[in-house]
Amino acid sequence: MKTKMKTMKKYHRMFLLLAACVLLAGCGKQKGTSDADNEELYGELIAGLGDEEQFSLCDIGEQNDVLFTSNLTYDDLNGHNAAAVGALHYAFDGEVYSVDVESAGTAYPICYGDKCVYTASGHSLNIYRFDQKKKQWTVSLYVEIPNGEGDSTYQLTEDGETKAISAKDYGKVLEEYTQGTVVNFGYGASDNPS
Repeated sequence: MKTKMKTMKKYHRMFLLLAACVLLAGCGKQKGTSDADNEELYGELIAGLGDEEQFSLCDIGEQNDVLFTSNLTYDDLNGHNAAAVGALHYAFDGEVYSVDVESAGTAYPICYGDKCVYTASGHSLNIYRFDQKKKQWTVSLYVEIPNGEGDSTYQLTEDGETKAISAKDYGKVLEEYTQGTVVNFGYGASDNPS
């Protein structure tokens, strides 16, 4: 039985490696990083994913595509294999920079917009951007603070500083999130449309 399980895991890993190669070689992208560049940038990382991990390569408008990975995905009933928990990987200047991201449940899938990635909860929103000068992912945290009487105050925290913002400003970023593109995870090219 152990030998059969090892053989099945070996073939599953081989399938994942083959699927990654197929995705990186033949996923019809419209713009962004070329397939050859993606293979060079992320091929090893994708090949090293665990049996339950899925991925997606997305053009968010940066110099290179962003690689999203997750081991906890779900059908969002809107045609996406979405995730609320995962990681972002961005190749820049010969290095891959990664950050873990998390939304508060399946009502808030990981999404992306123009040069940013969103996660959310019922009263907060995180916007992740890659800062090329600092060579790191940065996060802007928007929070709604209900006062228990039907009113709320709003805050923005970024670069370690917190400031009050208007309901209009909070509503604007919330609208950006709802208009964002849900990341569609999969094991191979057929599961990862670009």
